Amino acid sequence: MSKLLGLSLLIFVLLSLATSISISADDKLTLLAFKVSVVDHANSLSSWSNSTDPCSGTWLGVTCNIQTKHVTRLLLQNLNLTGSIQTLVSLSHLRLLSLKHNHLSLSNLSFSSFPNLKHLYLSHNLFSGQFPAGISHLRRLRRLDLSDNFFSGEIPLNELFQLPNLLTLRLEKNAFAGSLSLSLSSSSPFRILDFNVSFNNLSGEIPASLSIFPASSFSHNRNLCGMPLQEICQQNSTAVIKPVPTRVSDSDRRKRNNSVILIIIIADAAAIMITIAFVTLACYFCKRRERVVREEEKEKERERKKRIGRGEVQGKKSEDEIMVFFDGCIGFTKVDDLLTASAEMLGKGSVGTTYKVVMEGGDAVVVKRVRQRRKRNGYDWFLREIGGLRHCNVVSLRAYYSSPDELLLVFDFLPNQSLWSLLHGNRGPGRTPVDWTTRLKIASDSAKGLAYLHSYRKTKLLHGHLTSSNIIVDQLGNACIADVGLYQILSFPSDSSNNAYKAPELLKDNTHQKYTHKCDVYSFGIILLEILTGKMPTGEGETSLVRWVRCVVKEHWTWEVFDFELLRYKDMEDEMIALMQVALLCLAQSSKDRPKMSVVHKMIEDIRKKGNGDDRIHSALNNELSSESSPSLSESTPNFTSSN
Repeated sequence: MSKLLGLSLLIFVLLSLATSISISADDKLTLLAFKVSVVDHANSLSSWSNSTDPCSGTWLGVTCNIQTKHVTRLLLQNLNLTGSIQTLVSLSHLRLLSLKHNHLSLSNLSFSSFPNLKHLYLSHNLFSGQFPAGISHLRRLRRLDLSDNFFSGEIPLNELFQLPNLLTLRLEKNAFAGSLSLSLSSSSPFRILDFNVSFNNLSGEIPASLSIFPASSFSHNRNLCGMPLQEICQQNSTAVIKPVPTRVSDSDRRKRNNSVILIIIIADAAAIMITIAFVTLACYFCKRRERVVREEEKEKERERKKRIGRGEVQGKKSEDEIMVFFDGCIGFTKVDDLLTASAEMLGKGSVGTTYKVVMEGGDAVVVKRVRQRRKRNGYDWFLREIGGLRHCNVVSLRAYYSSPDELLLVFDFLPNQSLWSLLHGNRGPGRTPVDWTTRLKIASDSAKGLAYLHSYRKTKLLHGHLTSSNIIVDQLGNACIADVGLYQILSFPSDSSNNAYKAPELLKDNTHQKYTHKCDVYSFGIILLEILTGKMPTGEGETSLVRWVRCVVKEHWTWEVFDFELLRYKDMEDEMIALMQVALLCLAQSSKDRPKMSVVHKMIEDIRKKGNGDDRIHSALNNELSSESSPSLSESTPNFTSSN
């Protein structure tokens, strides 16, 4: 009996294995047929080979379910492919299909072939015909983007709004016509968050249930009216309007119209002349004031240079007590001026205690009082090297005072908050959220400042203690890095609060491991995660924020990973994903796999200028994720899904 049971079990396993292999073969034939049917101008599908397995991870844009061997995700965007997608209808187990930004087409597209789809992105292609049939079969659909195509006919809004999981519906820039009639029942809750039907041929009144979306969601539909558009729908009226007899001739009417036009032209010309005169006077007085201010500053600089020079030692009282000034130092000429001025404690950190000191003339500086440091031999030279740094994204060291008992460091005072305060301060009612554009600019500025340090002359400085508290925003909105290079002269305590920013190689041996530029890159990756998630990094290395983010990325990209304050910037979703990719590159386990800061800054600037279109970022992230058994880039690039 037991032998019979074992034989039956073996037969069942073999049949199951054979079934899965045959299904995988069918999907492979489908993909190869698609490759043959389209024109691949850039040879992007060269990795699709008959000799390899589509589920091996080597096929561009293809992801499979490991257990069933079915193709579940296909991402082929921005590849300049031309042709029909008819052969892809056999991939019935697809959950994500993204073909946006190609030249693909299919005139009789039907959704019934993809019952398991959750994400469908077909924008910026050549699809045409009526709205694809079978939309009611896609009960798991969350994101649908058919924008920038040639679809026509009516939009089946009632069927679309009855889909239980649909969050995004993008149909703009097509040729859809008809009305937006919509009837919602209590059994069909309204869940769509991202809706756009602009640039079509729609007509009629916008239903009240859709008026919650902005006017941009309905613009450029000539015959569409109602809220939130400014076009008021014409209502039938039973009032009788009696014609008023006119006694004005046509010639009189033309003369009167011409007079009105002439008056309008004269009034406009006068307004323009007054505006020009006002602007000219304002510019004159502004330039005059700037000249006066510049002359005053030059005079002050000449007087200051008579007293001190760049890096000149002042007030030397003994062999071990000196005061050194650098360019741009104003408001005081000796250490007694600092010690007797009005001071306000700003905070305490591992470097020391920080004060805001206001001089007698009103000039404000920041003074760090450092008590623990390494032996003095050599650090005087090093501090003078730091005093020579002048960069818009680095807080300038203006002077320092050194004695056997303490070290005073004098920096520029920046009136705005640190990045830590902006992201984590007052997380409750009354808080002012940091918008996405500001966060991305702070990330770029910080990367630029750190890249400058790493390439400074032949010294190639380190930061050594980079945290979000060491990134300050100046009066012009630029992010500046503070406490530059102090790690190289100070003895920091090995408390756990600093370990959240430390690279993995430093946590293995805190005593003997040498700090490198790549350690700064890892710390910067943690800061990028703070910017994106709004969470504070705690714990050591991989045990908290980094591990949490990687777990979310590994399982499925969701909006849960981003700060809830960023939910209102869904149109910037691609930029957020791209910045997350840069952060993961910086957080590579091996230091040799982390990019240089100059490369990191360029990638962030590419995101600011071109959005999520930088192929180099995509390629680099593919290497990063594949090395850690994370989902491939083809899974992660499209819009994030809801946590529902």
